Parts: sequence; C-alpha cells; structure tokens
Amino acid sequence: MRLLHKIYNELLFNEDKALPMRKIPIGISSCLIGHPVRYDGSHKSNTTIIGTLGHYFEFHPFCPEVGIGLGIPRTPIHLVNKNNDIRCIDTENPEKDLTDSLRNYAFQQKQLHQNLFGYILKNDSPSCGMEKVKVYENSTPHRKGTGIYAKEMMRITPLLPVENEGRLDDPLLRGNFIQRVHVLYRWKKMLLEELSINCLIQFHNRYKHIISHGDYRELRQMLTTIDQKNIEQTAAQYILQLMMILKNANQPNTSAFFKEIPC
Repeated sequence: MRLLHKIYNELLFNEDKALPMRKIPIGISSCLIGHPVRYDGSHKSNTTIIGTLGHYFEFHPFCPEVGIGLGIPRTPIHLVNKNNDIRCIDTENPEKDLTDSLRNYAFQQKQLHQNLFGYILKNDSPSCGMEKVKVYENSTPHRKGTGIYAKEMMRITPLLPVENEGRLDDPLLRGNFIQRVHVLYRWKKMLLEELSINCLIQFHNRYKHIISHGDYRELRQMLTTIDQKNIEQTAAQYILQLMMILKNANQPNTSAFFKEIPC
C-alpha cells in the first residue's frame, strides 16, 4: 500500500506539489463497485479494488446489459458457439440473441472509453469477461471465451489497459495494470502539451527501465526514422507497441515513475 501511495503521489500532483490533481479516470464494471445491476439484482462489490485502487482512480461504471435495455432482475445470458460463431444468448429463450446489441453498445461508448486510462472488467461475465468465459458447445461449457462487449471495447480502444478483476488479486498483475495506466496517462498528458520529436525521445528514455533492453532498442530504432512529416503516424505506432510490450511483461518496474519529463 505504501508503494502504491508513493507512485500515485508522484503522478497525481502538479509540478509545484501544492494542489492535488483529480484522480485518474478508469472504467469499471458497475457491479464491482456495489451497483445492484446483476441479473438477480445483486452486486459483486470488490473490496480489494475499492479499498486500494479506489484511493487513486476515479471509477466510471458501465453495465452493458443494463445499457442495452435489459431489466433488473432479468434472465441470465450465456455464450454459445454456433457454427464457430460465438453468440450471446438468453438462457431461457434461445431465439433471443443479444450479440449485436452488446457490440453496438461498446461502439456507442467509444468516446467515453477514449477519455479513460484503464478499465477493470467483471470476471466470467458473458458481456464483460476479459478471458476464460464459459462458451457452451452442445450444452457443454468450455472456458475459452471473451465477453461480447469486452471484446468489442478492446478492439475499438487497443491502447486502453484492461484487466480482469480476479487477476487484480495478484500483486504483480495489479502492479502491471497500474503501470500501464500510468504510462498511458503520461502519454496523453504529453500529447495535450506538445507532440515533438524531442518529447517523444525523452518519453522513451524515461521508460527504458521498465522494458527489456531488446524492446528498448527496437522502439528506439523506430524513433530514429522519425521526422516532422511522419511524427503522428510514428507516435501512434510507438505507443501501440509500447503498450503491448508492457501488457506482456511479467512484472512491473516502478523506478521510472520517479523521473520527470521536462516536456
């Protein structure tokens, strides 16, 4: 907890350290912060998320099932493999297919998602699950699916750090998620102030301690070909690759958080 406080204290204060900035906004499944929106009218309030990350993140709740007009309470839904096409189906009415509605809802929230710096998803949900969601084939469940809304949301906003609530119980995975949120926060802050070759190089040098030497050199090589004509295209390729590298990292390295970028 002390390490978390140190990291966020560094990130969430202005340069003069006098006035605190607002918390970093991230998306979250509504039920995880106590909203009674589940199919049975219950919630899945997660005390680990609320009690730790809640001190530093501003939670923006989403419930796609309610968002597409399903009531509370409602019939449960599940994922079904129909001729190698994963569909989200009402468990009591197989003719009621909610797949397209959930995908459209994710697209409708695109602008809101682009203003976030991370997203925490509900475990095992056929709408929100990040991974290993049950997919039924001939009435037999296989844990190999992704929630329909979650999959579309991640496709539309590939930079957004996304994590499954269950995985956040692991300190290393939680640290990795925090790290990715911070990097995206710094990146967007830099873009608002100035996108220049110098700032891109300084941003890259700041985070050299949190990626492998090989990844650092590969990204650095990308920046050596940059000029003012292709800066936006190269910057977009750079941050996408950096976020993918960090997502696949085994553990976070927080040392780079305590170095300032002058830009």
